[in-house]
Amino acid sequence: MAVIAVTVLTMKPDRYEDLLADIRKSKAILEKSGARDVRLVASMTAGGGAMASLALSFEVDDFAAQGAVMDKFLADPEGLAVMMSTVSSESPVAGFQSTTWVDVPL
Repeated sequence: MAVIAVTVLTMKPDRYEDLLADIRKSKAILEKSGARDVRLVASMTAGGGAMASLALSFEVDDFAAQGAVMDKFLADPEGLAVMMSTVSSESPVAGFQSTTWVDVPL
């Protein structure tokens, strides 16, 4: 059963490059921690509206593996620093929501 962790990030105006820099750091740490298929997707709006939300996702085999990835990410000083900077006033992130998805057999 594949487990997919998804974090939807809303960025502050004019902070796209700063957000990408933070996500690139996170991707490297997530992969080092055992995450697979780490990707960033951007929302598209009809009518050409400004993009403000991005989703960062990764895949693991099961819930135990997801917990292990997060344990390793937060045990890494750089991972913890990225996570803590997300909630600071200097962060390019205005808000975020994390969800966990799991494959449903059909």
